[in-house]
Amino acid sequence: MKPHKQYRLELDRIEDSLRDVQEHFEEINAKLLMRREPLTDQIIGNLLEGYAYVDELLEAGIEVFSASGLDHILELNHIVLCGCDDSLRLEYGPHLLETRRRFAAGIDEIATWYERKRHKSAYRRAAGVYVLSVSQPQLFLEGNHRTGALVASYIMVQEGLPPFVLTRKNATEYFNPSTLIKYRHKEKFLDRQYYLKKYRRVLQEFFEENLEKRFRRSIRLDKEEDES
Repeated sequence: MKPHKQYRLELDRIEDSLRDVQEHFEEINAKLLMRREPLTDQIIGNLLEGYAYVDELLEAGIEVFSASGLDHILELNHIVLCGCDDSLRLEYGPHLLETRRRFAAGIDEIATWYERKRHKSAYRRAAGVYVLSVSQPQLFLEGNHRTGALVASYIMVQEGLPPFVLTRKNATEYFNPSTLIKYRHKEKFLDRQYYLKKYRRVLQEFFEENLEKRFRRSIRLDKEEDES
């Protein structure tokens, strides 16, 4: 039986929140364990295009953690770095090619973990994928946190939860553990599962406490779709 609702993103509200964070970023930065680069208009613009792409994936019902869907995760990283500007992508062609090689070397481990955890909650899977993507060696050359947030949002909205969106309220609680995860190397832990559980639990609890329904919208499927 098909669900009676399809869940999508409230892109205008997501933009409002990101612009609000941008406006108050200096005061947020002062509270962080490690200061971060400013949220420029380009960074926000690319991130918004990334959320729009997630919205398209949700509309199309694409499963990104499938053999035919993994390239959509790579595309999300290209978007957060270059947007959808073909000329800019051409300019950064060598960098994107190296990013593709890096992605090809690391995505199988994440996809395999995800497949083993399909029966777990969306919160847990989203947090696990984020941790595995951001920790060393990182999945991408750049933009791992932003891409990780988008993939996590896809996982959660796909199952009816709100996406993760940066707000003034949650920024510090998001950035600080993300910084710690970034500087942890998977290979330095004898038991990767212990490592994953430790940081996955932090992110899982963060998602459970900080997702906001205002960033998600539901579309009631018409009767014909329900019966098909």
